[in-house]
Amino acid sequence: MATGAVVDSGAGMRPLFPGTGGSWKPMPEVSLVLIDRLLAISRALAGHIDPGTAFRATAIEIGSLIPHDHMDLAVLSHDGRRHACYEAGFHTSWSELAQHPLPTEVSPIRSVLWGEVPYLLADDALRDERFHFATAIDGPIFAARLRSRIVVPLRARGGIIGALNISRHEVDCYTLADVAVAQQCADLIAPYIFALIQTEEARRAMLAESEARNRVELLRVGASQLTEGMERERRRMAMDLHDQTLADLARIARQLSALRGLGVARAAQLADLEQEVAGCLTELRHIVDDMRPSVLELFGLRDAVEAHLNRSVARAKPPIAVHIADTSDGGADSLAEPVRTALYRIVQEAINNAVRHAAPRRIDVLLASTASVLRVVVTDDGQGCGTVDPAAHGGIGHMHTRAALIGARLRIGQAGRKSGGTRVVVEIDRQPSRELAAAATMPGEFAVSEAM
Repeated sequence: MATGAVVDSGAGMRPLFPGTGGSWKPMPEVSLVLIDRLLAISRALAGHIDPGTAFRATAIEIGSLIPHDHMDLAVLSHDGRRHACYEAGFHTSWSELAQHPLPTEVSPIRSVLWGEVPYLLADDALRDERFHFATAIDGPIFAARLRSRIVVPLRARGGIIGALNISRHEVDCYTLADVAVAQQCADLIAPYIFALIQTEEARRAMLAESEARNRVELLRVGASQLTEGMERERRRMAMDLHDQTLADLARIARQLSALRGLGVARAAQLADLEQEVAGCLTELRHIVDDMRPSVLELFGLRDAVEAHLNRSVARAKPPIAVHIADTSDGGADSLAEPVRTALYRIVQEAINNAVRHAAPRRIDVLLASTASVLRVVVTDDGQGCGTVDPAAHGGIGHMHTRAALIGARLRIGQAGRKSGGTRVVVEIDRQPSRELAAAATMPGEFAVSEAM
C-alpha cells in the first residue's frame, strides 16, 4: 500500500502508518491531535519578529498538549557562555535575563543547555538537587512553586541553542510521554526562534555600527566647531587686550610721563594710578583664568565653579543671589583632567548664559554623584530658555559638543512648570572610556562663552 494511504475505520477516513514486517496500521487518534496542535503552533509562530513575542504566542497551543502553570524559554548566546530567558504567563525574576543575560553556568538547567543530559523530568523541583547548587539562580523555582518540571533542549543547525521549560505547581504531573511531546514542540519552534535571534543580533550589530559611525562623525564635527570657537575666542581676547588692558596701560604710561615732567606727584594722583594698575591686573587675571582655570587645577571642580559663579555675578544689577551645594564627596576630581575641564566649561557656559540673558534673581549649582555617575545641575529663576536646539551654534551648541566629546548626557529645559527659569543638567559616567577622555583634550583649551 502506498505511503499516505487511508482506511475506512467506520468512523471516517484515518491515515495509515507503517508497522512492523511491512504491514500498515491505523495511526492512533492521539497522533492526529498532536499533528493538529503542532500545526497550530506553527501558525502561531508566523508573523512575529521578536523571539519573546513569538514564544508567548505558542504557549497557549503548547498548553493544549501539555497543561502548565508556567513556561519559559532559555536561549543561549552565540558562544554559549551566557543565556537569556523569555517567559509566558506570569513573570519571575528570570525575565530580567532577556535584557541582562547571565553566565550559563548559573542556570538551574545548565545540564540540558550543556548537553550533559537529554532532558530533565522532575516530580518536585523544589526538592530536586539537579536544579539547586551554590551559584544557581533558582529563586523563581521556590517563589513561583514550580514543582513538576519538564526541560528539553532546543536544537538548530546541529547544536543546542536553548531549552524549553514547562512547569506546574502540583507534584508528579508529568510522564515520559509528556517529555516526548515537549521535545516535538521544541523541535518545531527551535528553528524559528533561532532565526529570530540571529535576525535580532544582526539588527543590534547594525545599530551599533551605525551609532559608532554617527559618533565618529559627531566627534569630527564637534572638534571642528570647537576649533572655530576657540579661534573666535582668541580674537575676542586679542581685542579685549588691545581695546581695554593695553589702552589702560598706555594711559597709565602717559600719566606717569606727565608726572615725571612736573617733577612731583601728589598722593591722590599716585592713588589713582595704583587703582588703575590694580584694575589692569584684575582684568589680566580674568583673561588668564579664562584661558586656563588654575582654580580647577589647584582646588577642584567645586571651588572652580564657585569662584566663577561669584565672579560672574559680582557686578550684576540688580544683585543675583548664588548658592552651591556639593554632595558628590569630590567625585568630579577623580575624572581625567581633560574630562573635568570640559565639564567645567559646560557649567561655566550655563552660568554665563543665566547671568547675561535670563535676568535671574538666584542661581543654584548642585554637584552630586552615585557610585557610577556624576551629576551637575545649574538652575536659575530667570526668564527661561524656551525650546533649545542641540544643533544650534554658539554657546549652547558648544555645550552639547563638549558633552558629546566626553560621553556626557546634557539636558537643558525649564526649571519648573510654574517657577519658570532654566535647568541645565549634565551627567557623566565616573569611568569614561579612554577614547572619550582623549577626544576631550583640545590643544590650547579656551573658554567659549558666546551668547545663547
